[in-house]
Amino acid sequence: MNTQALGVEHYLAGMRAALDDLPANEVAEILEDVEAHVAELSTELREDETLEQRLGSPEQYAQELRQAAGYPPRTERLPVTTKQSWLSRPRAAAWGLVVATGVTLLAGAAALREPAVLLLPGVILVLSLALVHDRGPVQQEIMNLPETHRLKKWLTPEEGTPAERAITYLKSLQPAWWLVRAGLLGLGAVLLAGRDILGFLAIAAIAVVSVFAGPRAKVDRRWLWFSLPASALAVGLLFQVIDVTAGQLGYNASRSSYQPPIVESYENIYAYDENGKLLTNVLLYDQDGSPINAPRSYNGCNMPGNGPEPVIPANRYPRPQIDYENGVCYTVTPSVTAPSSTSSTPSSVPESSGSATSSSVPPTSVSPSK
Repeated sequence: MNTQALGVEHYLAGMRAALDDLPANEVAEILEDVEAHVAELSTELREDETLEQRLGSPEQYAQELRQAAGYPPRTERLPVTTKQSWLSRPRAAAWGLVVATGVTLLAGAAALREPAVLLLPGVILVLSLALVHDRGPVQQEIMNLPETHRLKKWLTPEEGTPAERAITYLKSLQPAWWLVRAGLLGLGAVLLAGRDILGFLAIAAIAVVSVFAGPRAKVDRRWLWFSLPASALAVGLLFQVIDVTAGQLGYNASRSSYQPPIVESYENIYAYDENGKLLTNVLLYDQDGSPINAPRSYNGCNMPGNGPEPVIPANRYPRPQIDYENGVCYTVTPSVTAPSSTSSTPSSVPESSGSATSSSVPPTSVSPSK
């Protein structure tokens, strides 16, 4: 803060002290126009001139304004002998702003999933703002609270220290933050557009108003009851967008690294005993007792005049081959070669049960086995 601004603030503080016997709202009315006048006048001063030399002391100027407004001369306030109530109206408004800002930060982190959570901080804000809307733009009662003085002292470190330089730098970034905040809120509104129209409209409206709330809050402190929760909402939305994006990237990476197993399908199965003999009419089941079925469907040959034939069970192996020749359906015993192995698996061609052999059998008009 430069010397000129410090001089204006010091002069206005002296005027408030000289008018502190009047009600707070009346003091705010007196100083509402004076603040702009004093600030403008300070820019016209010469290097060796002060506000006191131009306007007189703060007490004298305050007395002139008091007389012009028709107020009686200053009277000294009597000391307060009764204990002041802890939960005063200014304190309720101040802590309402703090609670609403914290709750809005948490609600912003869940607003994309459940936009209705924004109703809770909204109610708190409306109640706390109702306590300050008629107290003027300065909010002097809140600025005089002990906790406000402690916060202001913490945010005003000594000049020349690293903390002071850091805070000064952050204050210079406020205009950029107002634009970033509006962008984050707009992004949240876009993400809600297809899922919740009321949430989209609410966050979009907050994004638009937040552009004007930042500069206005520096002149009219009542805008803080909108500007601070809007910033908390933007930060909460940023946290949720980062979380969702990180989860999506992790899911895509895990899905791309997963290779599904290759499932090979079989049209027939040939079972051999320990002597290398081909087994026929074998019924296969899995561990749950369900039939193991090859994908191809095998029904019997329905020949005209022979009546319906039984259907071959879907899990009976090896399956006969169904073929047609000259318009006649035949069942043909498949030709299969025994697997070669260095162990007990035979290397010769096995025999099949009954009349089945390992070589192709000429087509015969026979019915399939049951």
